Amino acid sequence: MLRLEERLGYVHKGIERLAVGRDPQGLARLAARVSGDSTVAHAWAACQALERATGWAVPPRARSLRALLAERERIANHLGDIGAICNDVGFAFALAQCGRLRELWQRRSQALFGHRLLMDRVVPGGATHDLDEAAAATLRADHAELRRALGPIFEIIEDHPSLDDRLFTTGRLAPADARALGCTGYVGKASGQAFDVRRDSPYPPYDALAVEVPTFTAGDVAARVRVRIGEIRASLTLLDRILEQLPGGPIIAAAPPAAPRPAGAERAGLGIVEGWRGEILTYVRLDAAGRVARFFPRDPSWFTWPALERLVHGNIVPDFPVCNKSINGSYAGVDL
Repeated sequence: MLRLEERLGYVHKGIERLAVGRDPQGLARLAARVSGDSTVAHAWAACQALERATGWAVPPRARSLRALLAERERIANHLGDIGAICNDVGFAFALAQCGRLRELWQRRSQALFGHRLLMDRVVPGGATHDLDEAAAATLRADHAELRRALGPIFEIIEDHPSLDDRLFTTGRLAPADARALGCTGYVGKASGQAFDVRRDSPYPPYDALAVEVPTFTAGDVAARVRVRIGEIRASLTLLDRILEQLPGGPIIAAAPPAAPRPAGAERAGLGIVEGWRGEILTYVRLDAAGRVARFFPRDPSWFTWPALERLVHGNIVPDFPVCNKSINGSYAGVDL
């Protein structure tokens, strides 16, 4: 491949305009639909921005539940990507096994939290679903079982000749290019950019947790698979720690009373969350009546789509699908 020019915009939805005039609850529902596979992360970033703009205090238990949901979202998507990347080079075994485990994971999300994709579980002021002791015990057992099931699968994926032949050196993004483009998440980490909001600019409850950030420098498809594998393992550890340290108390707080404000006065907040694709940054501005005047969610795909244009150079045409899947940018997250 000598050149790649992307033409995004085909799923433009008018998100920014749809947000104007909404109340906080309405904005959270919209944010959860910016990019469906990142519904927890985008909703959390929007709620965080709203809460900072209004001084809305979130209960500690709700913060921990939000993190639990975000890590579940991370694991589900990484499982799907690992299987799809392997399938793109003819290794269907990984697709079948990762797909099976992802389905069981999402069925548990449906059973305990009421939604397979965890949509609308993060709301302004907290979260919608709590866990009792029986549910927490079920999750701990699930984490142990997933570790056991993934052990031999990941060993095969990380040391299989046919996969090595197709994934190593394919779609290489040099660390200098990743840095220049501002890539975060698994794309940046596979190219030497060891940045993770949860560790480097932590927000509760991650400020009380040790977050492992797997980082490589090869920058190829194989490295992006290995980052995903490392993040699944790290997220399982985080999930156990979250359950161990889960505070008591309520899971949602009422909005603070609106203080008198002069006509035309506005408030603004910034939400910064580590989604499964990388850093999500969301800006929210409220008008004097507390309605949304401006909303902009910046998905990490804004930086990884340009990376795809650069890393495909020199690769054979049949390797384009696996290069593309290893990046897996969100169309919806960019086509606002």
